[in-house]
Amino acid sequence: MVREANVKQAAAEKQLKEAHGKIDVLQAEVAALKTLVQTSSPTSPMKELQLNAKPHFKKGHARNKSTSAMASNSQEMNVIQPIARDCKEVDLLLFGEFKAWKEEPTIDKTCCFLDRIYKEDIYPCLTFSKNELASTILEAVEGNTLSIEPVVFQPLPVVKASAVECGGPKKCALSGQTKTCKHRIKLGDSSSYYYVSPFCRYRIMSVCNFFTYIRYIQQGLVKQQVEQMFWEVMHLRKEMSLAKLGFYKEEL
Repeated sequence: MVREANVKQAAAEKQLKEAHGKIDVLQAEVAALKTLVQTSSPTSPMKELQLNAKPHFKKGHARNKSTSAMASNSQEMNVIQPIARDCKEVDLLLFGEFKAWKEEPTIDKTCCFLDRIYKEDIYPCLTFSKNELASTILEAVEGNTLSIEPVVFQPLPVVKASAVECGGPKKCALSGQTKTCKHRIKLGDSSSYYYVSPFCRYRIMSVCNFFTYIRYIQQGLVKQQVEQMFWEVMHLRKEMSLAKLGFYKEEL
């Protein structure tokens, strides 16, 4: 009887140890599951755990819901991104004004075609802090008597008795700001030179390019269709608009 009791006790102790081992394994699995749920859904781990407790099985392999959600969001982001392209359309009002001007091309600023461009592009593009000099430059551009030349930097200053230089290589004569001036302008037969910054030079050049093109049209040198000439005028207007807003190209 004693022997039988000892055998039963030993068996019970063995079962108890096995039960403790299973409990440890189950506790470790529960801890791992909690960590996984908290990592995949930090804002609502219990909700995710409840959803995973009642899976809906379908044919094929089951997928993790968090992975499916991430894949779905990624696909939506790829679909939402639009593909844009540059488009243009003729403005009938502007095109009508240009065609009327093209029949009798003139440089007179009072015509509808040029009056609009002066107000919307030319005047704003040539508006500087030095108003008097800006007005003189516009007159020179209209008369085609303005010249721009690069500045040759010299190691020693050279004093010219026959020429007066306004501004300097480090100060713009139009804006009055301290800027590196790589060009200077000369107005007609005047003996004065005005140093201009790259930004101011680009604004002047954009207006000069416009006047050069409409002079070519006036002289009959442009052999294009009316619509092609119209779009070239719009391109030159675009350059003036960008220049007056601060966008410019600098020669390196």
